[in-house]
Amino acid sequence: MKKNTLKAFTLVEMLIVIVIIGILIAALLPRMQAAQGRARDVARKTALSQIQSAIVTHQWDHGAWPKQSAARAWISVDQIKDDLINAWMSDVPKDPLNESYVTGLWAGSTSWQFAYMVSKRNWSDNAWFALMAKTEVAWGSNWVVCSSTGSINSGDDLAKIHPCPSVDKASSGCSNPNNGTTKCTYDSESQLRYIVLY
Repeated sequence: MKKNTLKAFTLVEMLIVIVIIGILIAALLPRMQAAQGRARDVARKTALSQIQSAIVTHQWDHGAWPKQSAARAWISVDQIKDDLINAWMSDVPKDPLNESYVTGLWAGSTSWQFAYMVSKRNWSDNAWFALMAKTEVAWGSNWVVCSSTGSINSGDDLAKIHPCPSVDKASSGCSNPNNGTTKCTYDSESQLRYIVLY
């Protein structure tokens, strides 16, 4: 009688292979999530660039920023949607995650996908505007909103606002010195922002 010489994996070997695959997936998953976050941050920057172009076009056509009567206060970009569509924009872009993100802008507790504010610059009222979006990774951020610093308040002179030269995670807490030379630090991803000053 012939013996069956076919070899097969034992249960222990199969379990070892499954554990190794699980470890590899666990090691790669954070990197893939960070790459997705970076891609969404690029989409947010692109959206802010489109919004900025439409706001400038509106100003050229009408001689005023959208909702200039609500100057020096943060509002949602959705509130100027009609003005942007009239400025050759088909629709206002949405956040890639389709969630509201921008909070803690100043004294209000509002939450918007993209925020807009007309303010002064070099002592000229209603001369410039700022846009803001939430970001997911420090790589895509140029601003940090902390509980005590980092908010751009209504009426702030935009000439005195300096985006962060770098944004790094720190265990010591959140810091936005806003002097253009010292890096900003954050201890929670919810503090990361991207601002456009025009």
